[in-house]
Amino acid sequence: MTAPALIRSSLLSGDEAELTRYLFDRLGKFRGENELKESYYTGTQFVKQLGIAIPPQMQNVRTVSGWAGTTVDVLEERLDWQGWIETDVDLGLSEIYRANDLDVDSGPGHLDALVYGIAFAVVGSGAEGEPSPLVTVESPKDVTGIYSPRTRLLSSAVKQWVDEEGRVMAATLYLPNETVHVERKTDGGAWHVVDRDEHRLGRVPVARIVNRPRAGALGGRSEITEAVRYYTDNAVRTMLAMEVNREFYTSPQRYVLGADEDAFVDQAGNPVPGWQTIMGRVLGLGRDENGDVPEVGQFPQSTQGPYVESVRLMAQQLAAEAGIPSTYLGIATDQASSADAIKALEARLVKRAERRQVLFGKAWLEVARLCLLVRDGVVPAEFSSVSTKWRDASTPTRSAAADEALKYASAGIVPPESTVLLDRAGFSPTEQRQIAADRRRLNTQLVMQNLANAAANVDSEAQQLAARRVDADTE
Repeated sequence: MTAPALIRSSLLSGDEAELTRYLFDRLGKFRGENELKESYYTGTQFVKQLGIAIPPQMQNVRTVSGWAGTTVDVLEERLDWQGWIETDVDLGLSEIYRANDLDVDSGPGHLDALVYGIAFAVVGSGAEGEPSPLVTVESPKDVTGIYSPRTRLLSSAVKQWVDEEGRVMAATLYLPNETVHVERKTDGGAWHVVDRDEHRLGRVPVARIVNRPRAGALGGRSEITEAVRYYTDNAVRTMLAMEVNREFYTSPQRYVLGADEDAFVDQAGNPVPGWQTIMGRVLGLGRDENGDVPEVGQFPQSTQGPYVESVRLMAQQLAAEAGIPSTYLGIATDQASSADAIKALEARLVKRAERRQVLFGKAWLEVARLCLLVRDGVVPAEFSSVSTKWRDASTPTRSAAADEALKYASAGIVPPESTVLLDRAGFSPTEQRQIAADRRRLNTQLVMQNLANAAANVDSEAQQLAARRVDADTE
């Protein structure tokens, strides 16, 4: 795509400039939708009121529902990526994982993929003081690319850099064999090349983390679906109506029949405020000119029951859409009475998490491949045995996990020293490394003790042999 004669040029080539414009148009195309999804996740979305049951004085009352954020968070919390598994040979991927803090930084990538439908991981050479290869997780608000269904890879990608006022002043264009860094001095001005990195990797150093792709929608799908938005908006409007009900109808609504108008004005002839009338004047009404006592009554007091039931219904509908127990949305239902009952309630959520582990694991394998290309320039054949490691998406108890691991070891299904048993028992990678170090230390101590015992036995046998020789000589 880039002619060799243009390598030293300070401007993008015609093809590069056209590609950059197209990629920026893609960023602009999805900007509004991405901001809308983010507003639902953070609970800052604007819910349009119908203007029927809400008085104008309460149109600006802030009512918030965090259901959309909960829908995303309960799934993301079950996606703990623990690194790559290397079985045939040590390729150094564990060091790359720890150096880039991917146990922490992978989480935002999963979260963005669930919120927006897609996120990106970029691999490059680290500068001084940075890990190399350097892996960063990027938001789809700043990164986009062109995906090839045949190669299942990106053919190009771009990342934008904005200033404090939101103007795009720098960008990085990723191509299969080089990375181009550009800047511009004014908003909307020409792009000037500030650096070209001819890495010759043969693939774009950007991996897609895609959520729920379909054959007809390879760009992924957000967990904040249209249905989730509707149920959330409906709940917000219902809770605002409940606020209105509390504001206007919580206090007793009374009526007075046959009272003189003078009972509702002060000595100056001004109308008495409503609260003062309710609190005092109604209780002190006198007889009229005919000697009759005014009739005072009270309307039935309104309750919040219908609003609560409406919110409960929306919560149950949203729980079905998101595949989560309705208790996660704050709706009290029949509580699970046993561990098996809890697992039954969470079965669909666990399955959804396991599907995401497969999808996101594909992206992290591509990141591992790119890291080896950046570091070594080649991907060895042993890479085919590399896989991704995830924490169990279900919620087994400690005792159940330990019992499962013990049964596997006792039956000879898994060797007692295998790390698979430690995974099943729920030990974290850090704890597993500590266990391995303890085992090596204990084995070393055991070897040293055996050597000492063997040396003592040799000395004892030598002394016994010498004693027998002395006795033989004496005889």
